[in-house]
Amino acid sequence: MIEAELPSNEPERLYALNQYQIMDTEDEECFNDLVQLAASICNVPISIISLLDDKRSWFKSAHGVERGAEVDRKFSICSHAILQPDVFIVEDTSLDERFVDNPTLNGDLNVRFYAGAPLKTSDGQILGTLCIQDSKPRKLEPSQIEALRILAHQVMVHLELRKSHRALEVSNEKLKEINFNKDKFFSIIAHDLRAPFHGILGFSEVLETEIEDLDEKGIRDIVGYLRSTAHATFRLLENLLQWAMSEGGAIIYRPQDVQIEQVFQTVFEVLGAMAQKKNVILHNDADPRLTVHVDLNMMTSVLQNLTSNAIKFTPSGGHVYLSAHKVNEEIHIAVRDTGIGMPEEQIREFFMRQQPKSIKGTDGEKGTGLGLLLCRQFVEKNNGRIEINSKPNEGTTFTIMIPYKPPIC
Repeated sequence: MIEAELPSNEPERLYALNQYQIMDTEDEECFNDLVQLAASICNVPISIISLLDDKRSWFKSAHGVERGAEVDRKFSICSHAILQPDVFIVEDTSLDERFVDNPTLNGDLNVRFYAGAPLKTSDGQILGTLCIQDSKPRKLEPSQIEALRILAHQVMVHLELRKSHRALEVSNEKLKEINFNKDKFFSIIAHDLRAPFHGILGFSEVLETEIEDLDEKGIRDIVGYLRSTAHATFRLLENLLQWAMSEGGAIIYRPQDVQIEQVFQTVFEVLGAMAQKKNVILHNDADPRLTVHVDLNMMTSVLQNLTSNAIKFTPSGGHVYLSAHKVNEEIHIAVRDTGIGMPEEQIREFFMRQQPKSIKGTDGEKGTGLGLLLCRQFVEKNNGRIEINSKPNEGTTFTIMIPYKPPIC
């Protein structure tokens, strides 16, 4: 027995085969009909559509043998056939030194005759063969050889149709997602982004028309409302823009070694006033020497959103802890609060890749749930994942797990 050499274009051939996503798929009638027709035209007991990956010859369809079976590639005649540009014929394997002591051919199958027409893509990659076999030596008529070529071409036509159909399904799913995201985007703009302006415009009108009748406390209350509403609206707009850019692929992932303690400090500077107003105490429990390999802007955005959420759902006198530790081959970054906890439904929505429904904070703060959606997307872009642990009236912990990469000194 002589093993077949690998085709000179083997990497390209395997890549082409993978594009069809055909290996180990279910039985399909169109392919079964073609192998049955090949066996009938050539008057042989066995006909197979054989596809070869790097280890095996797998039977997509077969007549006379088990469908879905496979043969070690080094024992498959098809591994020799894919080296030929046209129909490969062995009239008697017992007289061919390449196959005389092949254990597969001399076993239960007892293959003495073989003919295989290449399954060739439009750019010349041979994925496998449409082959016929018999337990006795024989010759094919020219018309039978031509029929085998035509049927092999029909196999490729069906493979191309299957590939196109699959690509169309993927495109349709992407279009559905785009339409869903577009509707979600405009829903947020129409409701959550527009609603705060009613209050801003109303109180602005009060200031304009009744300022002389207001005492200092009344003016301070209105200005405080305007300020907090403007900040909340700005944060929502910032999340909207970041989310839209992320969905459109406009945010480029630029990882670098980042000192996580400094990121925590940046978050505290941004959200310190919000925490102070609610009398929530912020804690930075990161090792100042600990670095994580992430996109700085994305991670800052994630931690701002999670910390803002923690403050939102923590009552006066509560605490929010930001910590980071190396655990095995990961960096675990946690945002933990002593707040009211998250409902099970909201956690399920988060992991089902839906936009979590917003619920009001302990002081009636409003939101859209968009921040959590953005957090998950940004963490995934950094090759990480998020876990949520929450207990009613005890608090919530978001843990971000990022693969550890030693800093470049």
